[in-house]
Amino acid sequence: MVNKQFSNFWSIKYRIMKLATVFLIIGINVSLANNTYSQSTMLSLKVNNKTVTEVFSEIEKQSEYVFFYYDGVLDVNRKVKVDVSNQTVDVVLKQLFAGTNNTFVIKDRQIFISKKNSDSLVGPLPVKNQNRNTFRGKVLDEFGEPLPGAAIQVKGSTRGVTTDLDGSFELEVSKSDRLIISFLGMEDQEIVVGNQNDIVVKMKPKADELEEVTIVAFGKQKKESVIGAITTLSTDNIKMPVGKISTSLAGQLAGLVVTQTSGEPGAGANFWIRGISTFGANDRPLVLVDGIERSLDLVDAEDIESLSILKDATATAVYGVRGANGIVLITTKRGKEGKPSIRANVEYGLSTPTVMPKTADAGQWIDYYNDISLDAYGRPAYTPQQKEMFLNGTDPDLYPNVNWMKEIFKNMSNSQRVNLNISGGGKRIRYYISGSYYSEGGIFNVQKNSQYDASLRYNKFSFRSNLDVDLSSSTVLNLNLSNQYETKNRPGTGLGDFWIRCIDVPPITMPTVYSDGTISCYPASNNPYNMLNNSGYSTDFWNNTQSLIGLTQDFSELITKGLKANVKFAWDAYNGATLDRKKSPATFYATGRDEEGNLIFHKNSDGSDYIDLTNKGYSGNRSWALEASLTYDRVFNDVHRVGGLFLYNMREYNDNVPGSYIAAFAHKNQGIAARATYSFRDTYFIEGNFGYNGSENFSPGHKFGFFPSIAAGYLISNENYFSGLNSVVDLLKIKGSYGLIGSDEIGGQRFAFNSEMSWTGGYQFGEMKENWISGIATGRIGNPSISWETAKKLNVGLEMGFFNKLKAQIDFFHEKREGIYIEQESVPSVVGNNIRQWINLGKMQNGGVDASLEYTQNINDFMIQGRANFTFNRNKKLYDDKPTPVWAYREDVGVPLYQQRGLVAMGLFESEEEVNNSPRQFGGAKPGDIKYKDINGDGIIDTNDEIAIGRTHIPEINYGFGLSMGWRGFDLSFFFSGVGNVTRIIQGGAIWGVGGNIEALGGFFAEVAENRWRPDNPDPNAKYPRMYMAPSQNNTQPSTFFQRDMSFLRLKNAEFGYTIPKNLTKKIGLSTMRLYIQGLNLLTLSKFKMWDPELDTNSGMAYPNMTVVNFGLNVNL
Repeated sequence: MVNKQFSNFWSIKYRIMKLATVFLIIGINVSLANNTYSQSTMLSLKVNNKTVTEVFSEIEKQSEYVFFYYDGVLDVNRKVKVDVSNQTVDVVLKQLFAGTNNTFVIKDRQIFISKKNSDSLVGPLPVKNQNRNTFRGKVLDEFGEPLPGAAIQVKGSTRGVTTDLDGSFELEVSKSDRLIISFLGMEDQEIVVGNQNDIVVKMKPKADELEEVTIVAFGKQKKESVIGAITTLSTDNIKMPVGKISTSLAGQLAGLVVTQTSGEPGAGANFWIRGISTFGANDRPLVLVDGIERSLDLVDAEDIESLSILKDATATAVYGVRGANGIVLITTKRGKEGKPSIRANVEYGLSTPTVMPKTADAGQWIDYYNDISLDAYGRPAYTPQQKEMFLNGTDPDLYPNVNWMKEIFKNMSNSQRVNLNISGGGKRIRYYISGSYYSEGGIFNVQKNSQYDASLRYNKFSFRSNLDVDLSSSTVLNLNLSNQYETKNRPGTGLGDFWIRCIDVPPITMPTVYSDGTISCYPASNNPYNMLNNSGYSTDFWNNTQSLIGLTQDFSELITKGLKANVKFAWDAYNGATLDRKKSPATFYATGRDEEGNLIFHKNSDGSDYIDLTNKGYSGNRSWALEASLTYDRVFNDVHRVGGLFLYNMREYNDNVPGSYIAAFAHKNQGIAARATYSFRDTYFIEGNFGYNGSENFSPGHKFGFFPSIAAGYLISNENYFSGLNSVVDLLKIKGSYGLIGSDEIGGQRFAFNSEMSWTGGYQFGEMKENWISGIATGRIGNPSISWETAKKLNVGLEMGFFNKLKAQIDFFHEKREGIYIEQESVPSVVGNNIRQWINLGKMQNGGVDASLEYTQNINDFMIQGRANFTFNRNKKLYDDKPTPVWAYREDVGVPLYQQRGLVAMGLFESEEEVNNSPRQFGGAKPGDIKYKDINGDGIIDTNDEIAIGRTHIPEINYGFGLSMGWRGFDLSFFFSGVGNVTRIIQGGAIWGVGGNIEALGGFFAEVAENRWRPDNPDPNAKYPRMYMAPSQNNTQPSTFFQRDMSFLRLKNAEFGYTIPKNLTKKIGLSTMRLYIQGLNLLTLSKFKMWDPELDTNSGMAYPNMTVVNFGLNVNL
């Protein structure tokens, strides 16, 4: 089987390598074509008395060339005459610049214009000052190539030069001078002259255009004009060795709450924006990929251009029914004009569990069983001699000592990832094509099997193609196609069962397999080894296909400047299948040995080695969406910026395998939305939005809802009176928003405005109470008034920037939900109708604060970036229509959703006298049992004494912070994420020490064995109480005794890389090459040690999160 897996692995790799080869051959050919573009492209121009700008425009029309130059470098209004026929561009430019002091450099399809003598940016240099010296330098791009035409200016003066063809310059400077070096598309560099006489400056690419603007609902806005609560994440921060993007988001964004429920290969994470604001049918945010509702985890991290979350009403109002819980906006990468850029990334990772639960060994378990047997029967269950037989391993068949966790799980697994993408294009067509493969193995220690493969492995194949075609100078066609194909192979037994049985099966119950190969199993128990290796296997398949076609028309020339129209249509399809191939062989239990020493077996049940097709399951759905919009963005007199949006959208979703006739009906939505924005001098901002949306869930009079919002902002740092502080405080903005958002999610209660009639098993008639009469009865009482769940959202924020290096943002938010769709519970049964009606009565509120901090500093070759974010939210139920309890402290209203409730533990009983003098406990207490507080003072401990204790299992505090550094090709980064205000009440037989048939299912954690109350060591401060032969009702109650703080701080990601110098990579035909090592979940600091505190489990019986060490190679052609 190992050889088969190895063969399959390399078979997949071979196919990927063939695909990569095809891409590389295409890329190399196109690249070679680009190198000869300037020699093969011929131009014909005949112009007279035209400006230089007009000549440039004519050249750009006939070719794919683009001109770059700074203001003042050349006279663009100079009238010229050019007459050439079928000549290369350098011939044209030599004629154009004849008799001037301008020169040019051609790099692929880019032409840079500069001055020959590079002596001035804005005027002649003054006479040389005796206190100045000649300062020489060279300016290079990020790959070490010269940058001709870069501007070097003395800060605070008009003195400056531009670099010549090889990127060099000379300038007269003083020691106290500071030089500002700038170039189109690059970040400005500031250099202190000091005692330096020469310097080499390597420029860094400026943040992508998407970072100069912010992606908002149905469009983009300049960052400074955004007054909604929107947070954007750099895509470099989510490139981690994981199968699903959601698992990499913890602690990354202010306002985002993430919990990872399992570390199983292919598992995702749960996430909310600003916590949970409703106890209705849906509390998750809407995810939009390129404007279409899709799954976040279906997008490959390499394909993401930008990722933003929209948090307040003004940012989400235009989505109406879909935006109540916030929105995650993802924009995928698109091609840019220029030569093909080919990028390949290969990774190999090794993974191991962050924490593996430890169970009691044979000695600890026997001591426990002897204690409870002595208490129950007056004698121990095992003699010292028998205990020694289990411990010395002389007869493992009859006296086993099995560590099930070590037998079933291995310490390490592996993962692989390959990604290859190519992008580029000309003036008419631009493209981005990407393909990736990801594979992650599980930690199950499956034995070699010639019949089938029961190992756990998740595979994901992804493909994406984004194409942009300029049909004219004002019309652009977009075509997006993507597909994700996922498979998972797993053992025939459900994965969760392994964790249950490995923990609750005692170590002495049975061996993994008998020494003669006989399959073992203790009666009324399960053998985890048999479950893993002799139960068959299952295979899951998922296939997702998405398509999007869009058309954008710019009406700037036809109607009015700034007006654009867009229409897009998307069609998605999903199908999945599960095949279960099970077998159930006969199992045996050894009861002793015969006179010859052979094992005597008891046969538990008949079985078969035949692998059967036990189950076939299918799933699938399809959806389409249509969207048409008009946008307007224009600036009048350089003062008044006006923007607008009007949009129509509709969506339909169909279930391919409906479970009922109701589910067979398509889910439909449609609506219109609008936005209007205005700013004065980019200082004062106001914005209004609305969504008018319709849903099939409501009756005709309630199908449509209107959801408006308004926002305002004031960019104080743009005021003239503030200019004196700009060198210190470069950004200061206050903003606020308020609005109404809707939700039409009503769970499975579709068409609830209609009553349903159904056959009933019977009802009592007259005085004949024992006679049940069957017939038709009301199954659900319709409510024609059901309508939208609404959210009133308020947000107030402050943005600040200091020294052009430090940026801070803080937002305070409050939200009130009303009309939450719930089942009516306050109507008493004496009314005579036992059918509860569904109504819009639920209310809830949520509020808090989120903040972020960013710092960037460049010092010559050294770069450092820091970031941090913090989110706190707390919700509270306001009304749920439940009957008012007798005791006010039992009320769910007024406390957070999912608030934990339990008894207040006062420690352990130390004596019988203390037991007798205390309120009556559950089931008759003894010394070593938990002592509870009598909250209502009735002298009896029962559920009426349970109160709100601790917090919830969803953290109220979420934070993250990290640092990135770079120096001469080396880069180092690390990021921590953490949570606080989160608790769990741990529970289960492995904690309480009971499990029904103790010898079959009586295993427990080593932590419990080492810290339990024992008769021979009656520690009143023991972490775990007295244990019993039968379950103790007293010691299994939810209480503060078993409540644990699940807060943690985790080194989520760390990475160290080195970029090979350009002069070396060029020798092997590569543009760049980077080697790196990356770590995931490397360190966790937490008070809780039994299992990973992030897991969504109260019993520890869940697949652990993984620590991953990843080795990677990235190359660019």
